[in-house]
Amino acid sequence: MYASQFDVGSASLFSGGGFMPSQATQTPDSGFVKGVLPFTVKQISEAYHSNDDKSNFVVDGVDAANVRLLGLVMNKTERVTDVSFVLDDGTGRIDVNRWVNETSDTNEMAIIQ
Repeated sequence: MYASQFDVGSASLFSGGGFMPSQATQTPDSGFVKGVLPFTVKQISEAYHSNDDKSNFVVDGVDAANVRLLGLVMNKTERVTDVSFVLDDGTGRIDVNRWVNETSDTNEMAIIQ
């Protein structure tokens, strides 16, 4: 009977100055996500190469080029050219090799313990 200001169907929410929010549209590349994606070691170990020139790997149906892992660093070895270690996130272990190209890379790798 009475319309609340919070009613979703209320036309008054979008009246006056401003803009209407556009509906999300899917593009043909809807499986590709730009940016850094959080994954587990298990997800990465189960990923497969899509054999597509545009992507590197498919993880849980998503084309992934850049991923982020969080875990326990083990067996860290520092060299002049690179830092290598094993990362254990509880779902598995993965060997990591980070090449040092600049002074900022050296400082970044010094933080990893």
